[in-house]
Amino acid sequence: MESLHKRRSLLKALVLSYPLVSGALLLSPAQARQRKLPLAVLDDGEAADLESVIEALVPGSAEAGAVHFIDYQLARPAADSLLMLRYLGVEQPHLNFYRAGLEALAQHSVRRFGKRPSALPAAELDTLITDLIADDTPGWSGPPASFLYFVWRSDGVDVTYGTEDGMASLNTPYMAHIKPEQVW
Repeated sequence: MESLHKRRSLLKALVLSYPLVSGALLLSPAQARQRKLPLAVLDDGEAADLESVIEALVPGSAEAGAVHFIDYQLARPAADSLLMLRYLGVEQPHLNFYRAGLEALAQHSVRRFGKRPSALPAAELDTLITDLIADDTPGWSGPPASFLYFVWRSDGVDVTYGTEDGMASLNTPYMAHIKPEQVW
């Protein structure tokens, strides 16, 4: 029984796979962020803006590695993605949705505050998020702002609190309706 527990603990830690010269390195999203591993599809500006917004929506999501998780999922085949978009019937590839949303967010932020979201102080970032929720985004040219808010918040919550460890951080028992076969 002890070896089964050790095996499960090990499997819980193995979430992301990064190719290396000698094989693959398996890490959680938090470990990938901590090691500053390169992202597969998001550029530095997109990643910084996304991390700022998701951290404002779900405190702790940056440290949990939400951007590394999202980037990894966007690089996977659509049928294997664990992002909220998969369950909402959004047209593939989801990277297009994320990029269009991040571009529209950056444009709105620059129009409103003269800076990208990742450069905003907390009060202005909160105002930007309020704009998203209310769809109060004149000249917006991406997916609906309130829908982006929902998707980004959902993905941030999944990464931060959607695991046994995340629920434990809230002192809440993990009671999945159907326990996942593997930890993500």
